[in-house]
Amino acid sequence: MFLLLCSFYALGINAQEKTKEETAVEQTIVQFFEALSALDFDKMRYYTKDIEFVEHGEVWNLDVFIDRIIPMVGKGLKRVNTFAFTKTVLRDNTAWVIYYNTAEFEMKGEKDQAKWIESAVLIKDEGRWKLSLLHSTELDDKSNRLCNLLFIKVL
Repeated sequence: MFLLLCSFYALGINAQEKTKEETAVEQTIVQFFEALSALDFDKMRYYTKDIEFVEHGEVWNLDVFIDRIIPMVGKGLKRVNTFAFTKTVLRDNTAWVIYYNTAEFEMKGEKDQAKWIESAVLIKDEGRWKLSLLHSTELDDKSNRLCNLLFIKVL
């Protein structure tokens, strides 16, 4: 019983309430990925400011990133993202975030999953948080996955 009480106490100390701004930063990332899932390029632009992506050993801007995913338009791809935010830091008009991103893919009855650990830098621009840098490291390296076929192979 004593250990159980100590566990609850320790969890209570470690569980921190997020501030309104931290939540806004994290929601910007979530909304960007919702736009990505919908292949809504205008919304993707809305959530970014001069963004650079560090992907597959290269640095891309948003136009290059969009060019890589345009071949998926109209193919019936469904993508659902799940996030686990581990660190969100704000300093004035800059924020950086570390999180795990899991994407569930489905196309033509085939299902797949990909996992990344990602870090992002956001800036506050015109009163809104916008992504400025996104770095992804894939956690699971299966060479024959659906997401590799859909994304990497179109590079």
